[in-house]
Amino acid sequence: MTWDYKQDEYNKQAQADPIWRLERLINYGLGEEKINREELKKHLAQLKIPNDRRAFFELLLWNRLF
Repeated sequence: MTWDYKQDEYNKQAQADPIWRLERLINYGLGEEKINREELKKHLAQLKIPNDRRAFFELLLWNRLF
């Protein structure tokens, strides 16, 4: 998962910035990890992700179709 960061650097950044961590999980793959639903709900508006992925998450979280 951390092909461009050393594991300890990734862990520091992930703890300091949960939005950054969610963006990385969504954009670069989850591997074995799952996204926390409440964390995603809380930060979805601030995430810098493609619109199709945002629409998909909104459909899953709130059953919204656009």
